Amino acid sequence: IYDTADCRKNVEKAAEMAPKNEELEKAGAAYATAVGALEPMLKEADDYYSQENYKDDRMAKGKAMHPKLMAAWAAFAAADTELRGVVQKLNDISQMEELAEVEKREGRKARWHIMDTMLKAKALNRIEGGDPRNMDLAKVQEAIGVYEASVKALDTYAEEHKGGTLSPDSIGSIYVSAAKSYLTTAKGLMRRVRDKVPYSSGERMMLSQQGAGWMIEGSPPRLTRDYNELVNRFNSGGRF
Repeated sequence: IYDTADCRKNVEKAAEMAPKNEELEKAGAAYATAVGALEPMLKEADDYYSQENYKDDRMAKGKAMHPKLMAAWAAFAAADTELRGVVQKLNDISQMEELAEVEKREGRKARWHIMDTMLKAKALNRIEGGDPRNMDLAKVQEAIGVYEASVKALDTYAEEHKGGTLSPDSIGSIYVSAAKSYLTTAKGLMRRVRDKVPYSSGERMMLSQQGAGWMIEGSPPRLTRDYNELVNRFNSGGRF
């Protein structure tokens, strides 16, 4: 954190814009306050440690700064979590409204199915994408069921509108494949947790290596990789 002045200014500017949203404005103001309070402490700590001043005072200042810095960081982390949650909720509402508008305008055709699977995948990833040790199996299984129904509808529509030329009614086979791959991995991770299946020594070694964990089926890195691939295909339009 180098300069938080722009953060405060932009939050205040956004609060004056329409439409008004009290919950978002409150969360934004709390975030700006927290990050503003943290900034000077981080700069002071950075100077202290980068200049190795702890060698001159036997870490006295470092010990004095620590509890204050941790308290400020905890306040910032809480404000950050709150703001992200509000933004996430508003984004979900916006996307659901967009999905409803697409259905009203076009019906449940290609665009609708592509958007629906992505929204269901996002909801599933939000529930399952955390620490597996804290997984709520009931919620994950429910989300998997909802997502699987969406993927099946997507696949059925894609098969019924398969053709040699690209059209507004077509859905790309690569997008369908990515949606299915994410479903398979989501089920694999859920089953590993549900059935308490441990990783083998070889799998643990691969999981410890940066960039290698995605090769382990039913693992968090594989879940992240397959979800990101689905997002990439969605961002390309889902037509390929």
